[in-house]
Amino acid sequence: MNKELVPASQQPPSADRALFPQASTGLRTLLKMDRHNMSWIHYPSQVSPAVEDVIAAQSIISRCTHVYVAVCVPLSLVLGLFSLNVFIRDRTRLGVLDRLLAGLTATSISVTLLSLNAAGRPDYISTTNLGCGALSFFSNVCYFMAQYLQGATLPLAFLPGSPCCQLLARPVASLAAIGGCAVCSALIVVSLLGTFGELHTTTMCQADPLTAWPEYEIVKFSLGFALALSFQMVLFLLYATQPAWRVAPDQRDTASGRWVVLAVALNMFACRLFFNVVLLHRAQLKLWKDVGSPRDELLMNLAELALSGESCINMVAILLLHTPCRLRLLGLLEHLTQRCRRGPDTSMSLNRVGG
Repeated sequence: MNKELVPASQQPPSADRALFPQASTGLRTLLKMDRHNMSWIHYPSQVSPAVEDVIAAQSIISRCTHVYVAVCVPLSLVLGLFSLNVFIRDRTRLGVLDRLLAGLTATSISVTLLSLNAAGRPDYISTTNLGCGALSFFSNVCYFMAQYLQGATLPLAFLPGSPCCQLLARPVASLAAIGGCAVCSALIVVSLLGTFGELHTTTMCQADPLTAWPEYEIVKFSLGFALALSFQMVLFLLYATQPAWRVAPDQRDTASGRWVVLAVALNMFACRLFFNVVLLHRAQLKLWKDVGSPRDELLMNLAELALSGESCINMVAILLLHTPCRLRLLGLLEHLTQRCRRGPDTSMSLNRVGG
């Protein structure tokens, strides 16, 4: 029988079977590439047809940014530099906990300086993917550094007899180890930006770029907030079940730093809980191929300001609750008060007039 007269449905499908595996492989590759293709994503304020919602959201974020830049930034820098000066002057008498708090102070100052990239909101800074990646890297180093330092202060303040304190007995080595972990975590997170093939392309940038892969938000949540929360839960269980560690004699700087460590821990938990919830919501929108609404963009900007404002509250807590910093502040205030009460010295001018 002639092959041309046989219907196509009855012809041997051997050739088609040979093509099907290649087509299936190509489809899987296309789907995999599409999951990491962020070219479709835009800020809701640029594509949303709800003009009134966009204007309202931008008005709110603009006012909040102005308040942050006018109040939180100078307050954080002044208090942070004052506390850091106290730590530097007393460096020969600092204990392990004091040195960790000094590292947290320096990190908070860096966070405040890096947060100035949001001073122009609701507009985003325009830079290359390389510059945006650098901003994201240094912001993430400070993010993880502050989280890991705060986690290291907890056993020193509440479990001074635990084996963890033995690992932190050398302040310089422990700070170097914490800094190394923070840098490695930041490198892992920045590797998920997905912009290495277009480093010189211009983009609108923020500390956590919108065009990053969804894995960026998930890994940042896991290495930062989730890991730290798990560690704190373990410490809480040890505090409740190991009375021998809890009643051990306090180190010389433990009693004065216990309240400041607790205040910093509660502040960071509250600020980072809000930030990470919004961050995971943004990852969910990316997985759904949804750009979100102006409200979602507003929440992300507010979460970023809350994360930056965390540093300001930490500086207030360290200055007011940590004994060396508080005593130095009280001494400065007392000195200024005495100077003001003395007034100008006019005895010389009166003698000259009488003569």
